[in-house]
Amino acid sequence: MTPSPRLRVPASLFLACLAGCAHPEIAVNTRADFSKIRRVAVASFGGSGGGLAADLLTQDLLKHGADVVERQRLDALLKEQQLASQNSLDPATLKKIGKILGVDAMFMGTVASNVPSQSYLVTRSRRGEKHDTVTPVGSAHVSQGPVAGLPRAEVVTSAAQNSLIARLVDVETGSVLWSGRMSYEGYDNQSAMASITSSFAKSLVPLWPALHP
Repeated sequence: MTPSPRLRVPASLFLACLAGCAHPEIAVNTRADFSKIRRVAVASFGGSGGGLAADLLTQDLLKHGADVVERQRLDALLKEQQLASQNSLDPATLKKIGKILGVDAMFMGTVASNVPSQSYLVTRSRRGEKHDTVTPVGSAHVSQGPVAGLPRAEVVTSAAQNSLIARLVDVETGSVLWSGRMSYEGYDNQSAMASITSSFAKSLVPLWPALHP
């Protein structure tokens, strides 16, 4: 197997390009009045890494001035109501949760893709051999570049890949006010997710008067 030429691009250049080119796909309810949103809750996202996605979105919303309820309070309430996840919330339950927590809207979402970075030991073929050898080495923290004692080998690392889908729901009416989706590649899952949630929060600034740049 011949290693993909894409893996030979310097990581800094590759990620700089992604940072400059990646943007979220946003949909906004034209009838939504964001000026009425004073306090929000962020539910754990569905899928692997959903708790981390919710925490990162919470942090980014706070950076822009949002009033966000502590997620543990929401999780405790969901558990009390015997609800396995935010995906099972009906309008009546949303309204009840909104009144108990004192929130006007709730963020919900799904981790659609969560692929960690992976390091590989690539050994170039000897003369006369047809294929290079690619061996997973497990940890993405292995140093990149040539390997001491193996003149024809080097370590390369694939990027972590993440896709998030999020929506902001009015707890009083059950209407979706805002929805966003985005895919991103980064050094690791956390940095990839953080880039997505940061973009989500920034997209809300022009719509939501309570937020600041």
